[in-house]
Amino acid sequence: MIHPTAIIHPTAQLEAGVSIGAFCIVGEQVKIGTGTQIGPHVVIERWTEIGRDNQIFQFASVGAAPQDLKFKGEETWLVIGDRNRIR
Repeated sequence: MIHPTAIIHPTAQLEAGVSIGAFCIVGEQVKIGTGTQIGPHVVIERWTEIGRDNQIFQFASVGAAPQDLKFKGEETWLVIGDRNRIR
């Protein structure tokens, strides 16, 4: 189920059984695996790949620009495996 207030970029790929809560933002080039549950107010930035059966709780932000001071805007990826809980 995708909540009607969620904003999903057209290039995001959601597999079967993905649940996305209220007021979530899923950016471009995001892939979310089967059975993953995204809580309300979660932000998933571009170039993020999330595996199967994960649970991301409310107000989490994943895939944003690295906090490393050497980061200069290069393309970076976040890959999350299967069966994780992120709070």
